[in-house]
Amino acid sequence: MKQDMKRIAVFGAGGHGKVVVDAIERNVGMAVACLVDDHPQPGAALLGHVVDGGREALLARRGGVDGAIVAIGDNRARREVARWLEAQGFALLSVVHPAAVLAPSAVVGPGTLVMPGAVVNADARIGANAIINSGAVVEHDCEVGEGAHIAPGAVLCGGACVGAGTLVGAGAVVLPGVTIGEALLVKAGTVVAKNVGSID
Repeated sequence: MKQDMKRIAVFGAGGHGKVVVDAIERNVGMAVACLVDDHPQPGAALLGHVVDGGREALLARRGGVDGAIVAIGDNRARREVARWLEAQGFALLSVVHPAAVLAPSAVVGPGTLVMPGAVVNADARIGANAIINSGAVVEHDCEVGEGAHIAPGAVLCGGACVGAGTLVGAGAVVLPGVTIGEALLVKAGTVVAKNVGSID
């Protein structure tokens, strides 16, 4: 492994773990150092990487990693594990798939994943431990809170704000300047045309 290669511990061995591992492997200068899960299955592997165990296994490998990313789709669980990792002294690293488009003025927080086909435009701000999933669009001046998930094909129009821990479902559209509160669910295919504290 090259000396300048970032060795990333991936925490989570489910379906989301698979896409995180794939995104890391497609990035020049990144490599999967280890793969761990709170509930490891004996002999489990993702894309050729064996699941090394749980939290204790990760702590034992601390010296062999440069940072970690949480590969758990559930917003609440992802945020909890991210906080645990930080408390243990792990740096949270972001992974941007090379097939994503990220404006130079966009800000992506630590531990965030930006998937292929996603577009994050000028002056957008993405919080820590968020997911900008495949084909999602985060337009100019949008804000996405910590631990939020913008699902595949969802669109945040210019200046929209999504609160921490909120899931914007697949194909949903949030119109310009609209604000959505924290820890909410925007159902797939919904068009959000006004500020909301909850979505029915």
